[in-house]
Order: sequence, then structure tokens, then C-alpha cells
Amino acid sequence: MDNSKNIKRDNAFRWALGFIRPEVKSLAFVMILAAFMTGFALAQPYFTKMLIDDGLMAGNMDVVIRFAVLIVVMSVVVFFVSGFNRWLYVGLSGRILFTLRQDVYNHLMKLSPQFYGHWRTGDIVSRLDGDVAEVQRFSTDSLLAVVNGSLALVGSLAIMLSLSWQLTLIAFALLPLQVIFLRRMRPLVERSSLRLREQSAHVSSFFIETLPSVKFIQAQSAADHEQARLNRLNHSYLDDLLKLQIISHVTGGIPGLLTSIATACVFILGGYFVTSGTATIGTLIAFSAYMARATGPVQTFLGLYVAYQRAMVSLVRVRALKDQEIAVTDPAEPILLGPRATGDIKLEGVRFFYEPGRGVRDISLHIPAGQKILITGPSGSGKSTLINLLHRHYDPENGGIFLDGVAYPELSLKELRRIIAVVDQDTILFNGSVRDNIAYGMKEATLEQVTAAARAARIDDFIQKLPQGYDTPVGERGAQLSGGQRQRLSIARALLMKPRVLILDEATSAVDAETEAEFQQMLDKYFADCTRIIISHHVGAIRNLDRVFSMTEGRLTENTA
Repeated sequence: MDNSKNIKRDNAFRWALGFIRPEVKSLAFVMILAAFMTGFALAQPYFTKMLIDDGLMAGNMDVVIRFAVLIVVMSVVVFFVSGFNRWLYVGLSGRILFTLRQDVYNHLMKLSPQFYGHWRTGDIVSRLDGDVAEVQRFSTDSLLAVVNGSLALVGSLAIMLSLSWQLTLIAFALLPLQVIFLRRMRPLVERSSLRLREQSAHVSSFFIETLPSVKFIQAQSAADHEQARLNRLNHSYLDDLLKLQIISHVTGGIPGLLTSIATACVFILGGYFVTSGTATIGTLIAFSAYMARATGPVQTFLGLYVAYQRAMVSLVRVRALKDQEIAVTDPAEPILLGPRATGDIKLEGVRFFYEPGRGVRDISLHIPAGQKILITGPSGSGKSTLINLLHRHYDPENGGIFLDGVAYPELSLKELRRIIAVVDQDTILFNGSVRDNIAYGMKEATLEQVTAAARAARIDDFIQKLPQGYDTPVGERGAQLSGGQRQRLSIARALLMKPRVLILDEATSAVDAETEAEFQQMLDKYFADCTRIIISHHVGAIRNLDRVFSMTEGRLTENTA
């Protein structure tokens, strides 16, 4: 079990490093500037020693002024260089974050509906947002901290040894105890971090589930129930947050306490050296400054050890998304149908089950180009699975599907989904303009083409009356439109694509009989040369059918009567 966990961590870590490699040159430049600033910072305490011992104690004001001016000049230089370096670093860090998030998002776009049926949206969002940010912070911050800290530690340690090897030994005498303590705390930090990330995912899921459903919640008088759920989630999150804060305080506080004890011992022995005349006060002040510069990186390294545990928890969670297998892939050299596509569809012995007892079995069907067919059947009979197979969200376990005689796996996914358009029961609209939503998937479409499609879908008159016409925002999920208007926009979108195959999945379920009859006339007029596959319970409103099929328990039978 532990070995499997370590393998997952190692694989995830190597994957994350892949996003840093393209930025190696930029990262190296940032580190060079950081090293430059570290060198300046290391020089300042020694200049302070010279100012005190050779200037103040010797009564030489020229030396005092010279070193005072030098310290000010160095501080000004460090101020500007550090600001520039910080600007470079933020840009570098942001690029790594966006690339990492984009890579995971691109992978999610290739996963099948089955994945989204098993994973909560809030959990996915939590991993894409909070966990990715945690990984990015560690991957960039840690490298910079290690370089800066190593230079500061080595430089400070060398100067401390040159000033007093006895004080140096005392300063680092308790370091082994700090390391042992943090190693013992590692499992506790991991478990607490994982619990907190999971609680965060629960809260995200709650908001994603309930906010789009406010109207339904209000209608059911369930607001109090949902508020109680949120209250429980908040309390669980707060409990885990407080536990992690206590653990973080202890893991950071105990090493800090041990460092304070070592510092006190240094001042006691250093004070004895000064009073006995074996060391100058300037030496003690400089040593204490270098000790602070040395213990700072030590504390940073110890803190990074704890941060590493948190980052690994997040990294494994993010990597779990990338490890989801892509069920459907593009061929290396796809066959492009182009203008030759006619919309002839053939299924041969197709069988697919995404869960035991739920799917389609032994379907053989030929739909010649231009035919209009109807498929009916109760809920759960396999109609949606068949649509997902036709749109190639899944590949069948047995049998094959062909478009114009070409097997699906040999076709480009992008072209296949341009040739086959699906108008769904639930019209998907995004928080953009009317034009953007009609042209979704056809961004190259002109306003004239969009207007023509809307006119054919009989929604142009409505759009023209909107405050900003085609530039009017539709609201999130099209909340400002009625069900019929949303479906007309969906039809306009399909018209704009000019598909060779049109699949209507209960597309008119939200409209009355008169409007449905209107839709059917419109579809017959503008999609007359398309292959049309209609999924509907309202058989009576559909005319001019070439064939009618029934779906029962995953089997498709033709109604010949």
C-alpha cells in the first residue's frame, strides 16, 4: 500500500516538473538576480562590524560615513533589483500555473460522459483551482527558496565560522532535534491537508449544485434545508481548518522555539567573550546578524519540508484527473470526408454497457443519407447511450459504427462532430452574447450568417427587440430566456453548422404542441437533405417519417405496422 502511494507521488512529481522545464532559462535568470541580492545582503552585516569597530570604537568619522553611505547605496540597489526580480518571478509563476491548469483542463475535455457521471463537479473544480495553485506555489517558491536559502546559509555559515567557530557550533547544536521533530509530524500534516482539501471540495460541490437550482429550491420551500446543509459543511470545514492551523503552528513553532534557545545561548557565550576581551562588540553584532541570516534559511528548509507534504497531497489529487483514461482518441492519420459527406450511417452489431444492465446490445441499423427516423422508448432504455455512441463520446465494446462507409475510429473527431449535430433536451447556453451562443463551435461565422440562421429558426424578430440585439447577454445558462427561446437558439446553432446528420434528443419537450408542430415544419424545411434521427415521446406531432423504431432494454426494433 505504502509502495503504491510512493509510486503515485513520484509519478505526480515528475509530471509537475515537466511544466517547469520550459521555463528553466527564465527561472535561472531569476535565481541569478536572487543570488546577486543575497551577496549584497551578506555584505551588510560585515560592513556594520567595520563601521562599529573601525569607525565608532576607533573614533574615526570618515570610516563611519563611508560605510554608512555604502550601506544605504546597497539597500537602494537591492530595493530596485528585488522589485524587478519579483515582477519576473510573478510572471514566471503565473505561466507555470496557467500551463498546468490548461493541461489538466484539456485532458478533461477529452473524457467521456461516464467520467462526469461519477465525479462531482465541485470536486473537479476544487482540484483545478485550489490544488493546482498549491502545487504551483510549491513548485516555483521552493526552487527559489532553496537557491536563495542555500547561498545565504553557506555564505553566512562561512563568515560565522571565520568570526567564531565556538558560537557557530552552539547556534546549530539543536538543528538535529528540529529535523527529527518534523519527520515525526509528516504523516499528521499529510492527513490533515488531505481532509481539508476534501472538505473544500464538498463546499464547492454544494455551491455548484444549489446556485443554478435556486428557483427549484424556492419552489420546494427547501431554502432552510440547504442552509442547514451549508452550515454543517462550514462547521466540518472549520473544524479541519482549525486542526490544520494547530498542526501548522506546532510544526513551525517548535523549531522556532529551539532556534530561540540556541540564539539565547549564543548571546550568553558571546557576551562572555566581549566582556572578557576575546571578541569585539562589532563581532558579536555581526555574528548575530549572520546567525539570523543563517537560521532564516534553515527555518525555510524545515518549512518547505512541511509545505512539500501539503503540495504532494494536492499534486496527487490533481494527477488523479490526468490519470483518467481517455476512452475516445483521434487517429494518427484521420480520413477527412469534407464536402463528400452525405450522412449515411450504419451500425453493425453494436454493443456497449457503461454500467451493468445499462447500455445497448446487438444493434444493427442502416440509415441512408437523407432519411428521417424516429426512436421512441421509456427512460433508461438506452436512447441516450445510442446518441453518445453516434456522437462518439464512447466507442462500442463490440461491433462498429460507420459514417459514409468509413469506420468511426478512422475519422477526425472534430469533423465527425461537425457533420453530426445534436440538439439536446437541455439547451446549453453560456454567459455571453446571443451571437456568441449561436456561433458557438463556429467562431468564424459572420454576423450575416448568424442572422440568417436565427431567421430560419424564427427567433430573429425576438433578438432584434432585445436592448443590444445580437450583442445582448443571455445570462448564465441562458437564464433570461424562456425554454422555447433557448431551444430556438439551439436550432439556429445547428443550422449554422450545416450538418449532414441532425440528432434531436427530446428537443421540443419543453414547448407546447403548436410550437412543436412549428419546429417540425421548420426542421423539414431547412434540414430536408440531412439525415435526421429524432428521439421523442410525442410521436403524434412528428410527420413525414421514413421509419419508426422502439428501444427497449437496450434493444432496437423497427415498427413495421
